[in-house]
Amino acid sequence: MRKVLLLTSVACLFATNVFALSPYVAAKAKYVLTRDEIKAKGILPAEGTYRDEVFGGSAILGGRNGNFRMEIEYTKNAEARDKNVKVKTQALLFNLYYDIPSNPDIPLKPYIGGGIGIGHVDFDAGAFSKKDVGEAVHIGGGVNYKLDEHTYLDLGYRYIAYDDFDKEYHVGGYKYEKIEYRPHAHEIMFGVRYEF
Repeated sequence: MRKVLLLTSVACLFATNVFALSPYVAAKAKYVLTRDEIKAKGILPAEGTYRDEVFGGSAILGGRNGNFRMEIEYTKNAEARDKNVKVKTQALLFNLYYDIPSNPDIPLKPYIGGGIGIGHVDFDAGAFSKKDVGEAVHIGGGVNYKLDEHTYLDLGYRYIAYDDFDKEYHVGGYKYEKIEYRPHAHEIMFGVRYEF
């Protein structure tokens, strides 16, 4: 499913005329509900979901072409902790949003969109700690509120998933423990965008 989303997002990005973009900058604060999973297979099978509520932030450089917006976003979350597991995530994302046309006399405009990019995940789980760089994918939507000709407030939600990864821990001879890591989160975002 994520591969289909990845290919669709890439096709949409290239379908947009990048030479006709009106530039903007934006910043967002995030309230993040983390859902990080670890699953062990082998000698000691076990699994757990680690949940925490943390804050994060994003810095964005983007451009508008009609109702389409393209962005490059750097995002980072505070360290999530649950039991003896700590998880840190950050990503560089390439986003595409569509602002749904609405009554021009109403300052609210909803949008939908998603993005793909490179994510870095740091699981601190004692003897089973692991860092990884891989794919990051998100999808979501929200609403923009127009303050003036250049300034918008943004309230949105997205689901973001980082690439699943694993590591094998050998325990003498042929026996081993394979640990699978599955980081993902729900993010509620509030931001300010300034269009030049």
